[in-house]
Amino acid sequence: MRRAENGNTDRLSDLQSWLVDVELRHLRAFHVLATELNFTKAAARLHLTQQALSNQIKQLETRIGATLFQRSTRQVTLTDAGRTLLARVPDILDTVGAAIADTRETESGERTELRIGIRGVTGLDVTPRMLRAFAAEYPHVALTVGKVEFDDPSAGVLAGTADMGLIWLPAPDGLEITPLLAEERIALLSADDPLAAGPAVAPPDLAVQPFAWWTDNRHLAAQHFMTLGDYRDGPPTIGAYVTTLEDLLAAVGSGQAVAVSVASVAHFFPWSGVVARPLRDVAPAVLALAVREGDTRPLVSAFARTAAKVAAELIAEGTCAPAP
Repeated sequence: MRRAENGNTDRLSDLQSWLVDVELRHLRAFHVLATELNFTKAAARLHLTQQALSNQIKQLETRIGATLFQRSTRQVTLTDAGRTLLARVPDILDTVGAAIADTRETESGERTELRIGIRGVTGLDVTPRMLRAFAAEYPHVALTVGKVEFDDPSAGVLAGTADMGLIWLPAPDGLEITPLLAEERIALLSADDPLAAGPAVAPPDLAVQPFAWWTDNRHLAAQHFMTLGDYRDGPPTIGAYVTTLEDLLAAVGSGQAVAVSVASVAHFFPWSGVVARPLRDVAPAVLALAVREGDTRPLVSAFARTAAKVAAELIAEGTCAPAP
């Protein structure tokens, strides 16, 4: 028993020594270089000379006692030890950043607020679960959730009304995305549509029908994906312009248009005059967390990490499919 206690004490002493020796600047330098795998680019991002960056990496390797990078005249690659550290460093940096933010807010008496835009994900369990998980870990952060209509494919991020958004891919330019999970795409049809008579719908048969679509047509990649453009020559025929999911379902139920949606839209059923049918052999839709390009705030990164963790839990439980 005494020997075990002494061993624990020695390990604690070693850990405390390691924590004193390794500085945050070393970990930041490591993280950037591990991301870029290029000394020139990494040094530019850190506003350091290449020699200064190289010195910081050498200091980190010496203090940890492990080689983190293999360097040659042509490339920089991570060692197994480097990959092990890379798996932990983002969480370390996020936690320290959040702790500093928390301390500053305590001193000032203010709370940090994160604004989250959600677009077309009301029926998914992932949304409330990730909000609860983040709130449990960061109780000092006030989460504001806003539903965003179809005409904003960035869920408010590009407009500046949200810090991050839950969106369906493909995403518009200007966003950095974290894919979370996948959902099957389905066809929405009026109850008297001949295509509704069968158990499933062939994509070429649906692609030539008039579609319901939102009023802003600038995001052509999303339009192509959600109107089955791969099965049609040219742009879709638009049978009705809509702003909300309720508008879309009303347009479909009245026979003005068809639509492609995701399986979780069944949360809104039954809806008068509307039936859902599986689509045969089409790629699923992918749900992602989107943030503005270059937004490196620790709490934003922490939320992205929480979202990915919750999505992984749902996938492991078998309630959601992994993103391809």
